Parts: sequence; C-alpha cells; structure tokens
Amino acid sequence: VRRQSAVASTRSYFTPTDALLLLVVIIWGSNFAVVKATVEQIPPLGFNALRLALACPVLVVIARCSGTALPQRSDWPHLVGLGITGHCGYQLLFVLGLARTSVTNSSLILGCLPVTVLLLNAVSRRREPVGRWQWAGVVLAIVGVYLIVGVGAQVARETLSGDLLIIGSVWCWGWYTIGSRRLLQRYSPLQVTACTMATGSVAFLPFAVPSLISLDWSEVTWWAWPATAGSGVLALSLCYVLWYTGVQRLGVARTSVYSNLVPVVAMTVAA
Repeated sequence: VRRQSAVASTRSYFTPTDALLLLVVIIWGSNFAVVKATVEQIPPLGFNALRLALACPVLVVIARCSGTALPQRSDWPHLVGLGITGHCGYQLLFVLGLARTSVTNSSLILGCLPVTVLLLNAVSRRREPVGRWQWAGVVLAIVGVYLIVGVGAQVARETLSGDLLIIGSVWCWGWYTIGSRRLLQRYSPLQVTACTMATGSVAFLPFAVPSLISLDWSEVTWWAWPATAGSGVLALSLCYVLWYTGVQRLGVARTSVYSNLVPVVAMTVAA
C-alpha cells in the first residue's frame, strides 16, 4: 500500500510533500552561512557535536511521545550502518570541509547529489526505476545551478582539501538516502531518523571530545549559541525527517533533485 501511494505521489505534478522539500531547501541553504560563521567561534567537530546533542534528544522525545515503537532487532544493523554513514560520516566530512572551503564551492558540490543518488541507485539491488527524462532533468538542473551561482566558485590549493571532504560527504549522503528505502517501507521517517541519528551521534562523539575539552567557552560570543541550536533542531531534526518523508512518498530520484536548489539559496543568503 505504501509503495502504491509513493508511486501515485510521484506522478502528481506538485504535492504537499514537494512543499515540505522546498522548506528543507530553504533551511539547508541558509544553514551554510550559519555553519560557516559559527565554526569560526566553535571548532567544527565541537560545533557539530553540540548540535547533534540538541537534535538527537528532540527526535527521540518526539518519537517516544508519539507512541513510536522501536524497530525490530533484525533491522538494527541496517539502522546502525545508516547512522554511521549519514550522521557520523556525512556530518564529519561536511563540517570539516565547509571550514576549509567557501559556501559557493560546498553548496555547488552538494548540488551534485542527484547524480550521485542516481548512480548509486543504478548499482543497487533494490533499484528504483528511473526514466530517461528524469536523468535529463537532473543533468539540466545541475547545469542550471552552475550557470546561476557557479561563477563565484573557485578551485584553488587553499580550498582543495575542503572541496574533497565535501565530495566525500555527498557520497555519504547518497548512501544514506539510497539505503533508507527498505526501512521506509516498514517504518515511519520519524522512526528511521531518530534511530539513525541516535546511533550516528554516539559514533561521532569520540571525534569531537578533544575539541570540546580544549574549547575556551568564555570566548564564544552569544549569537553562536542560538545559531548552534537552530542548526541542530531545524537543519538536522526537522529536515532529516522531512527528507526521508520525501524519499518514502516521492522516491529517491525526485527527492534528490531538490538539492539542486540548495546552492541558489545558499548563495543568496551568503551574498
């Protein structure tokens, strides 16, 4: 039944789920500037640990209050793998990369997510059917993004390490998106996101402990705290659930195309 509703939604021209994904685009696009400014106050790994520490309990509490049951024991290895990939691996590479490159470069690289998702889908055992027009649409969308905001991108020795880290984060996010499909046929986006974020946060913590211990908390300006909280609750808790809602209802190909709009918002906010 769920699969049929997803197919039906995919055939619709514009659905409420598409509107939710546009909200994700706005929040994630704005988040680039927030993260870039905040990691100048708080070390990247420490910053990400703090926002995971805020986002994870919020999701877990909401899941418990809504009566959401724990997944079956047989699904936990899959959930742990997704958590390590999508919350530990992706966030680790993303925050370290953004600290070493520009908002333009990082947002444009992340705009390549649709192609990454389609390539991973093509080699997946549970591949989702993707037509020629979807491939053409993804390619045209990426070309359009580069024509709009790609003029400001720079490839230099100073940003190369950051660019490579962002590329790695794209592949982590692609696997996180593709790997969720079987679980989303059995569980809600809230269940999957809460469980993967909990396991991913535990895996991320050892990387962040040294930077949190060495941080001089008195030197952090006041605005960095609401920025960290907003980035955690909105860009992580809310947007991850909405993203998986899109994957469940619209499919990975259509959902991933929305990442093409993130660079446009990111450059508009950073301008």
